[in-house]
Amino acid sequence: MATAAEALAVKSLNKYPGGRRFVFRTFSQRVEELDIDVFRSLDPLKTEPSEGSSFFRDCLVEWRELNTAEDFISFYEEMMPLVQTLPQIILHKELILSKLLSRLQMKGRLSLEPILRYWRWIGRSDPLVHVLAIMIFTSWSYIMMYLQKYLVRDVVHVLRVTVKLRYYPKHYVQEFMAEAVSFLLRNAPIEQLIKGTRKVMVEVAKKPLVVRKSGASALLWYAMRGTSSKLHSRAEQLLRLLVDNSMFGIGDKFAQGSQSLVEVVTAALQRLCEVLGPMELNLMWNCLYEEITDVASNGCSLHLSHLLSVLISTVQIDYIRKVYDYQPLLQVVGVLLQKIILPLRVPKAETQHSEVVDKFLQLMLCILDGLHLADNVSVLANVSVQWAPVFELRNSSALNDCIETSEEEVILLLLIFCERLQVQVLSPSFLDETSKEEVLRIYSHLQDAIGYWIGIINQIVHGDSPPFQLQEAKLALLWGIISCYPYMTDLQANPSLLLDFVDAVDQLLAIESGFHKHIWQSLIGAALGSYNKLRSDNIIRNEEVSKFFLLTRKYRSSSQILSAVADFLDSMDWSTFQEGISNAVLHPELKAEKAMEALGIFAENLCHSDKLIRLSTLRILCHYELNYDHFPEVELGEKKVLQLLLSIEDTPISVTTSRKVILLISRIQMGLSAARIAEAYLPSVFYGVIGIFHNRFSSLWDPALECLAVLVSKYFEMAWDRLVQYLEQCECNFLSSHDQSDESKTASSSKSSDLVVRFNMFVSPASDNTPSATVLSLLIESLQKVPTSIESRSRQIVPLFLKFMGYDINNAVSVGSFNTQAVKGKEWKNILKEWLTLLKLMRNPKSFYRGQFLKEVLQYRLLDEDDAEIQMKVLDCLLNWKDDFLVPYELHLKNLISSKSFREELTTWSLSKESNLIEESHRSYLVPLVTRILIPKVRKLKTLASRKHTSVNLRKAVLGFLAQLEVDELPLLFALLIKPLLSISEGVDVMNNWFWSSSAWSMDESYSFSVLKYFTTDNMVALSWKKRYGFLYVIEDIIGVFDELHVKPYLDLLMGCVVRMLGSCTSIIDSGKSNGLSLVDMYSSFGLHEKGASAENQIMTSTAMKQFKELRSLCLKIISLVLNKYEDHDFACDFWDLFFTSVKSLIDGFKQEGASSEKPSSLLSCFLSMSGSYKLVSLLYREENLVPDIFSILTVPTASEAILSCVLTFVENLLNLDNELDHEDDAVNRILLPNLDALIGGLHCLFKFSNATRRKLVKCPGGRELRIFKLLSKYIKDPSAARKFVDILLPLLTTGIQNSDACIEALHVIQQIIPVLGSESCTTEILNAVSPLLISVGLVVRMSICDLLDALAGTDTSLIPVAKLVRELNSTSAMEMGGLDYDTIISAYEKINKDFFYTVGEKHALVILSHAVHDMSSEDLILRQSGYRSLLSFVEFSGEILDRELVSDDQCWSEVCIQRIINKFLFRNMGDAMRKGASVQKVWIDLLREMVLKLAKVSSLKSFRALCSDDAEQDFFNNIIHLQEIGFYSVLEY
Repeated sequence: MATAAEALAVKSLNKYPGGRRFVFRTFSQRVEELDIDVFRSLDPLKTEPSEGSSFFRDCLVEWRELNTAEDFISFYEEMMPLVQTLPQIILHKELILSKLLSRLQMKGRLSLEPILRYWRWIGRSDPLVHVLAIMIFTSWSYIMMYLQKYLVRDVVHVLRVTVKLRYYPKHYVQEFMAEAVSFLLRNAPIEQLIKGTRKVMVEVAKKPLVVRKSGASALLWYAMRGTSSKLHSRAEQLLRLLVDNSMFGIGDKFAQGSQSLVEVVTAALQRLCEVLGPMELNLMWNCLYEEITDVASNGCSLHLSHLLSVLISTVQIDYIRKVYDYQPLLQVVGVLLQKIILPLRVPKAETQHSEVVDKFLQLMLCILDGLHLADNVSVLANVSVQWAPVFELRNSSALNDCIETSEEEVILLLLIFCERLQVQVLSPSFLDETSKEEVLRIYSHLQDAIGYWIGIINQIVHGDSPPFQLQEAKLALLWGIISCYPYMTDLQANPSLLLDFVDAVDQLLAIESGFHKHIWQSLIGAALGSYNKLRSDNIIRNEEVSKFFLLTRKYRSSSQILSAVADFLDSMDWSTFQEGISNAVLHPELKAEKAMEALGIFAENLCHSDKLIRLSTLRILCHYELNYDHFPEVELGEKKVLQLLLSIEDTPISVTTSRKVILLISRIQMGLSAARIAEAYLPSVFYGVIGIFHNRFSSLWDPALECLAVLVSKYFEMAWDRLVQYLEQCECNFLSSHDQSDESKTASSSKSSDLVVRFNMFVSPASDNTPSATVLSLLIESLQKVPTSIESRSRQIVPLFLKFMGYDINNAVSVGSFNTQAVKGKEWKNILKEWLTLLKLMRNPKSFYRGQFLKEVLQYRLLDEDDAEIQMKVLDCLLNWKDDFLVPYELHLKNLISSKSFREELTTWSLSKESNLIEESHRSYLVPLVTRILIPKVRKLKTLASRKHTSVNLRKAVLGFLAQLEVDELPLLFALLIKPLLSISEGVDVMNNWFWSSSAWSMDESYSFSVLKYFTTDNMVALSWKKRYGFLYVIEDIIGVFDELHVKPYLDLLMGCVVRMLGSCTSIIDSGKSNGLSLVDMYSSFGLHEKGASAENQIMTSTAMKQFKELRSLCLKIISLVLNKYEDHDFACDFWDLFFTSVKSLIDGFKQEGASSEKPSSLLSCFLSMSGSYKLVSLLYREENLVPDIFSILTVPTASEAILSCVLTFVENLLNLDNELDHEDDAVNRILLPNLDALIGGLHCLFKFSNATRRKLVKCPGGRELRIFKLLSKYIKDPSAARKFVDILLPLLTTGIQNSDACIEALHVIQQIIPVLGSESCTTEILNAVSPLLISVGLVVRMSICDLLDALAGTDTSLIPVAKLVRELNSTSAMEMGGLDYDTIISAYEKINKDFFYTVGEKHALVILSHAVHDMSSEDLILRQSGYRSLLSFVEFSGEILDRELVSDDQCWSEVCIQRIINKFLFRNMGDAMRKGASVQKVWIDLLREMVLKLAKVSSLKSFRALCSDDAEQDFFNNIIHLQEIGFYSVLEY
């Protein structure tokens, strides 16, 4: 008896209506559901073997427990001693592999699985592969070493042979091969070295692939590298060869060839820079210096450009530190300056010159970086003098000459130059008198530009000039001028000019004329920063301080202004922290009286997302005087809360410093807990703790949360409103950024100049702040820590939650009236989980503000979310209402949500009324909840299991579970299935009753029509691929799982959706073909870009077209399934209109489909279903060419057997349908009769002119084909069609009929068609087909042949005697059932004598002879002898015909006819008889003897004449049977 667990394991869900909902599956059903998974083990895949073991050994031990087959046990015993460690496996690898190969045989099939697992282990065993690779390439290196004497003679050949290995995609293979081959290059003669190096360069230039570049650079690096981090003695020759012009010239012959060679040389030299010391690298740089010097003298600009690229790559910031002697490098720069740069006073057309100048400037920057890192001020001073002529050129690189014409480029260069030196480059130590005069022009231009802008701004402020929008480039240029201005210290730079600019911009911002305020505020910050750099003394003027503080208060959200003011205050003479300084003279703005005001103004800055704003604000606040007298109750130690916050923000966040920051946070928390922080500082502390959330380091968030929770709980009145306000602000920021995310993704940014890019980075500096979604989640988490304190504040909390859900709290009329664009994405879901956790902790929801609306949102919107965690949290929230219909079923509902208990719950709980597991009064409330909980598991396979096969089965189980519901409880299920396909904003009126309310759901025709009107082509193509496929697969499973009672009321809605999706696919495909649109145009014209897809993925490809075709096939498959299962369902006319409109193009291509497809299409399956339904068959003549096209498939030579079988079934359905209706319905006749000739022609082509690829239908025709012929014969009235029909059937008689019933049917069909033939009678063909049958078939079939011959005799009177004689030969006894009438038969045989054959023709005679042959094989002696005498009579007749000369009036028989019958009829049947019993053999041997004696003119019988004798003892034919019998008995006795 099966246990309960075993019973559950074999039960299936909801297969039948009524009480028998659970049935045991058959064995075949259980086998079909087996899930074969190659990943059998539940343990994770180990990255390392067990300690002291190997993967192979671990695998052996594991499978020893799982497999006890004899072959495997023997393999285990042989291998275990050899696989203890990896070195042991490598040692015995050949033996192990040979043993594994020998075990791959079918006789040991029970051991195949573990054996194949070991092959898989070998395939994934990187250590083994790596070790083997090392051994292989080590051997290769030895080959190179010991055969170098011969290999160095032709290095090019060796390189050609090894090209595939040298450029193998695996990096370690390239390295091993490069190391091995480099030995040849190092030891080859100079001529071979040159040829080999050129060969490598040509390989890269021809195919500049990444693998080739890396392989070539590795080879060159190994060739130059020696031992112990030194260069090889051959390195200098190879280096000079690599930098030679002839080597780079190889790439000139190929596209991108030169650049590829530069990359190869650069990569090789950079590897040298990484591993070699400064002394060793000196040789490399000297080679480059010498070559550059020579090329500069020769004037080859292209080669010089290549060499400079290589040099720059070796003196970049990472390698410049290894240059210990800058003098040679500076000499090279001097040569370039004199030979190349200075002569370019007149612009030239060659682009090489501009490239050389550009690279020359890059080289200068690299040298400046190196000198700056080395802190070599003296060399910097000399360089500034030597390089001064560079800026005096009269071409595009001359700063003085281009300041007017190319102002943006000059300012950018000047800005970069100043930033690189990080000093006042124009101070006396860097400029002589001449330089001052040259640079004075630049200074004058900068000063004039700032003055010009001040004038323009003042005109706008005073109304003298109308406001206008400035271009970004102009503002960037202004910023560059302001940033460069402070470096003019010794050139009478005027700091007050910058303050005048600040005042002008301040007044401009005051008029609020629509300018970009943030940008202008940034310019104020830049001006203040430049002013700080220009101040040469430490004298602080009160008006300056007042102005700075006024600006900070006015523009407290500008990070640039705050940072500049903080720098200004830090540069003052007093200490940043004022506690220990009693004699400091503070500015009035910094007095204690102003401190409280500043705390109120700047407190909110401490929670700003911009770290620079938070840090600058804290720096400013820490300069204020602290008046301790105001806080006598507070201890001195905890007054440093601002300094603590400053330390937190100022500390670079890392793993090493996080502990320090956490301790600082804990100090603040302890101060809050002990009430040691003054009340005036609490808002600042509150915002400062929130500001910690914006530091993107998760280890700080939990301590900050705890600190904030303590602050809120202890100072609730102070903190609550601020927290809610900031929470609302963060929520608004998140939702607004969420709405604009799609636009920002698609917005294309135009290319900007370098100066504009730098300006944008200054205005909006890149920051690594915590995302707004995370901050919002953290704030909600902080509320979760004080749930009891906030329960009474639902009037503030609930509106925030509803706003997050997309509702306008002032206009939330229904659950469905939300903004769909604001509620999407992974981040939104994560925040939603935090909101739900908070609501779950608030235990009294019935008293909430808008509590009922909140409950409806939870129940109708969130309970059907795809995320199980969200579902569980929503259910917990709903349970807080403690509804009577919900609380008793809490465990069941949670089990349905949980993936662990989900399967068990499906089998142990039931929704049916018969189970009585749900109270009747609870069903109307509980069933919708269960439906919403389970709908995600129906819509998405991913929510069920990781493997697709398992997920599909689980979805079917869920559908089976839901099918236990009553029919009137299912509308919500189907509404929720359609929900993802509809735009709620479009169908809100219709959807409200389905999705967002608790009213009773119904699914009448009006609702279906209201929903389907939104399934337009535009809406369909706007859906994602996942939604389309997911919906269709769910419909397919519903049709397969639900019974007719449950699914039929919703069939119109479901199939209406499917047919509209079919129409959308067809319109897209047809539009692309008919209009000649490119795939890209077509894709974009229908708006098919997936949301969130990148630009590269938005290009329509052939794959997408294939997806549309597959989607169309799936729609047709579902329609076919429904038509088969519910053939009596009456679909509306609009359904069929849409269907035939959608498939018209497919119908036109039916014949082509038959020629190219292996399986029948889904559309053909649809028409096959229609052909068998009396309701649907009339639809087949809606398209005029539909039926003829289907019939025409029979004429396609390459049509597959499956498609032909489908077409034949289509024909059979039509004929059966007409036969069942007794020809009363005219629909079938309207289809068949006009296309009868096409059908007959197709069948004639199929069975008459068949080929080898589809002959199974012809060679082994079944009952279907014969039924078609039988039913079709009634429609044939034309003799020519009847003739074709007979041509089809006759081959079946001779080759295709294997059983008597089918043979009788075929004969009966031919008999019925004979009267129609008339003068077209095919007597000869029919007799040829019938004669062989008479030899082998039984009495019943022979009687049918008699009927056929009688019918033929009716049209051909010459056949009457033969037909009469054949019937007499098959006479049955009237006295005995099934017995023969021997008297009649013998009497008939007596008529068959020698003279009889003179009266009949050859074909007629063959009929009689065939019957005689049949009787000669009979066990009845009378029949056997009668047949023998008849054949003997024919032999005598044949002898007479052959002996006499041909008479003119005897045209029926001739020698040729006799010879043909003897050879092809008698001899063949005689041979068949030799395989039968002895009695039959004896009769035929006797006949053969008579033929030998009487047919002397038959040449094939002459050789047997000698075997005949009058003496019976000597006659061969008389004794052959006896000899066989004697031999047989002798064998038995032995």
